[in-house]
Amino acid sequence: MAILPWQQAAWDRVGDIEHLPHALLLSGPAGIGKRLFAERLARRLVCERTTACDACRACRLATGGNHPDVLIVRLQEGKTEITVDDARALNQFLVLTPHLAPRRVVLVIDADRLNRSASNAILKTLEEPPAGSYLLLVSDAPARLLPTIRSRCQNLILPRPTQEEGLSYLKAHSLPDPEALLTLTHGAPLRALAWPQDAPAMAKRLFASLEAVALGRESALEATEDWQAADMEIGLTFLTEIAAALTQVTLTGTVALDWRVTQEERLRALAARLDLEQMLGLWDEALEARGLLAAPLDRRLVWDRLFLHVEPRG
Repeated sequence: MAILPWQQAAWDRVGDIEHLPHALLLSGPAGIGKRLFAERLARRLVCERTTACDACRACRLATGGNHPDVLIVRLQEGKTEITVDDARALNQFLVLTPHLAPRRVVLVIDADRLNRSASNAILKTLEEPPAGSYLLLVSDAPARLLPTIRSRCQNLILPRPTQEEGLSYLKAHSLPDPEALLTLTHGAPLRALAWPQDAPAMAKRLFASLEAVALGRESALEATEDWQAADMEIGLTFLTEIAAALTQVTLTGTVALDWRVTQEERLRALAARLDLEQMLGLWDEALEARGLLAAPLDRRLVWDRLFLHVEPRG
């Protein structure tokens, strides 16, 4: 896969792999293609032509996830953290002699999920990297990494595409309403591409459910029946932003909900029916649930607890 258009300048910056740092932190907003950039950079490091040509045997093996000198570390299914065992495996991999390429490369996806023990375990490798070893950390939230890890990596911040670049990318994939999806995902085209095409309608429907519960037209249990089968990650993303917007309009009078969920008048009307404790409770509950998405969740219980925050009081 070719480098994404909005990443070309960053790609040119790492063009001379002979001067590439042994530890690189690739950061930036979610959904802009950081993982794809890191995977392509890993291919460049093992490519027989050092270009990520996509044609040589090394590139084909790396693309298929079968190159013996490339290791990808990510959250394991059902886990919420990258553990010390993962970090030890990473360390052991990097000290081995390369099989095919002149270098060994490890990608850590969602590096901010490294727990403290795992973070401490890789510090030795960062301080004294084995010859020919490269560690690529990918993170949406680099501030969550230990300062000692951040200080030992060179940070490469990947940019969000311009509106024109994002729309062009989505239009090339024949989406029915690329502008709405791009707005909904705050300009993150890969996130927009991964979401269902009816995501804008889903966001509006969620706001309408909150209205119905707050107005007493539905109970929290009735609203839960409509949402327990919905995509949990997307639903909680929308709910977090709605709760934040309600809180902001209450505290500052300004409306920041810019993804066309509803008219400003309806947002203000809903905020007027809730007190600050309800809004903050909804926000905190949604954020907590988002943090547990990698673990098994009782969807019915989660949605019921969320909608309970906006039920009329008294």
